[in-house]
Amino acid sequence: MLSGINPLSDEVNRQSSAIAKRREQLRRWDESETNRESSNIKISQRVKFQQAYVFLAACSSTDRDEVEKLLQRGLDINTSNIDGLTALHQACIDNNLLMVEYLLNRSADINCQDNEGWTPLHAAASCGNIDIVK
Repeated sequence: MLSGINPLSDEVNRQSSAIAKRREQLRRWDESETNRESSNIKISQRVKFQQAYVFLAACSSTDRDEVEKLLQRGLDINTSNIDGLTALHQACIDNNLLMVEYLLNRSADINCQDNEGWTPLHAAASCGNIDIVK
């Protein structure tokens, strides 16, 4: 680690920023006309996101509470997007050390390959994320 740089502090700041942005998005949605009009739409007509994408988004924003809820519902921790990227791949790409550690402690597959055959370690190394490769 370089002197004067605290990756844990950076991670906490990133997590706090992501949570604040999400709260602001939800506040704007609550106040939006689209939201008010959506109460008149039948449930069968509403947009629903696949749980896999909700999980990947929660991991990207370091929303551990949401991640935990989804895993408790039986979602596969190694679920991937259309490119084969898992949450662990993305956390390595983003240099999100806290999420990498969390996912590994929850038994995420470190050898899982994306559509091009890359593992999370390949992704971390290619992005120059030295902290994760150490």
